Amino acid sequence: MKMSNEEDSNEKRISKPIHTLNLDRVVFIGRTFSEYMGMFNLEPSQLKGLKILDCPSGASSFGAEAYNEYGIKKVVGCGVLYDNDGQENALTTAVEKRGKDDLDHMIERLSQVPDLYNWNLYVDIDDLRKSRSSSLRKFISDYAKGIKEKRYIKAQLPNLPFDDKSFDLVLSANLLFYYHDRFDYSFHLDSVLEMLRISSKEIRIFPVQLPDAAFPDYLDTLIDTIKKRMQNNILASIETVQHEFRRGVNKMLVLSHV
Repeated sequence: MKMSNEEDSNEKRISKPIHTLNLDRVVFIGRTFSEYMGMFNLEPSQLKGLKILDCPSGASSFGAEAYNEYGIKKVVGCGVLYDNDGQENALTTAVEKRGKDDLDHMIERLSQVPDLYNWNLYVDIDDLRKSRSSSLRKFISDYAKGIKEKRYIKAQLPNLPFDDKSFDLVLSANLLFYYHDRFDYSFHLDSVLEMLRISSKEIRIFPVQLPDAAFPDYLDTLIDTIKKRMQNNILASIETVQHEFRRGVNKMLVLSHV
């Protein structure tokens, strides 16, 4: 895979897949800790002692499980729907309702195109719903406590309220590249640079592909521009991961500080 290094004057051009899951919004759904391990080629032992940001974390239970079950105490999630203003019960009810509504929406749309997916991670659509529902429940059970402890922070890309090098590792799943029809080149560039600013070691982005498994036509330009902006102190690699639910979508972008 090699894209042109020539920066196009119209950097917002986007390749559009022919067949895809037709979602009409960025959904507030989540993945489990074990799914994160697959999406990012990680083992729990690798996370010990690291300060980790999950951005955006949405309704994922990664942070809740890492903190409560795996003893990884330096993990923060950020999301645009998180809030620490108002009554605790009302805030929890609001995110839980949004999570359930978006899960129903995703399942309904996915059930129209099941052949686009590998059914080895989940037995069937009902099993997928169970996994997503489990993630939502664990997130909700931890949400109010996590808000108080500042483990869940209201924030959104490309502007994050953290100091330079605040985190060793930044994980970003199922937003950049995948929602290619909603976020343009400039958003991707600004978001990746922002995650690099607040990281001291590396960032991992999954997937680095469009929903049809193709790479964005601007990917090489994006990586080249990032390297230049970072004075060539960044190593970039594309890695195949264990997690492949959408057929062919199994590539992660790793950007490491050197």
